[in-house]
Amino acid sequence: MTKRSEIRGARVRGFEVAMLLAVALMMCFSAYAQQTWFDNENTNHQIADTIMKSTEEGTLDVRKIAVSGPIAAEQVASLMEDNAIEWHRLEQAPWADRFPYRPQVQFAIAHTGSEILVAWDVEEQCVRAEAEADGGRVWQDSCCELFVQPAGSDNYYNIECNCAGKLLVQGGVVGTERPLGDAELMAKVKRLSSLGSNPFPLEQRAEGYHWQLSVVVPVEALFFDRVTDLSGQRLCGNLYKCGDLLAQPHYLSFFPIDLPKPAFHCPQFFGTLVFE
Repeated sequence: MTKRSEIRGARVRGFEVAMLLAVALMMCFSAYAQQTWFDNENTNHQIADTIMKSTEEGTLDVRKIAVSGPIAAEQVASLMEDNAIEWHRLEQAPWADRFPYRPQVQFAIAHTGSEILVAWDVEEQCVRAEAEADGGRVWQDSCCELFVQPAGSDNYYNIECNCAGKLLVQGGVVGTERPLGDAELMAKVKRLSSLGSNPFPLEQRAEGYHWQLSVVVPVEALFFDRVTDLSGQRLCGNLYKCGDLLAQPHYLSFFPIDLPKPAFHCPQFFGTLVFE
């Protein structure tokens, strides 16, 4: 064999070795990538399973925000953002067969120990705010609602607020004549709507409406029960959006309801609000 042939043979063998190494590296990378994909998929499934488990168990975590004094309604949105409070959608439409329209509704909820803070974000085709004062029929308007029941109590409370900030607070035992909170008590519930505070009739437009509402509910609003500090408590409750006299009536809830016709006053279907 000549010197030139030996060199050519060495080059061929070197090329073959390089090719084998490249194939081996590609196989290793493919196996790693596939395992990483499976790991990510498993992680995603675990997160989804956690969310599903939380929903099935009927719980909603209410984080505590550290503040130095009473909160104004104007502060709620920024406090939610600054403390990275999670937003939740109202996904349940228990009577969708009769009321199929579903506005896009999100809320964020937190507490300070002495106050419950709720921020609402609503997108809907029409709005209405005909209740002229607190204590009116706000549920017939574009209305967001928080229902809560203290642990161990037979009383539950509905705090309902329309898109102009008009309020209804009511408390007592289901199936009884439940009294309204008086004017002084309702004045303690702070609220702020992006649509202002003046009543207005039904309005509808093709592009719809996008509005926000902030509500600060002091523990005094639970007027039949002596609740002084919400920290560490487990209350029952639900959150709703409705509009009985809108062009497109609708009834949405956070926790599911299994009743034949619209009814929010149903403590038997309340979930658990876990206050940090």
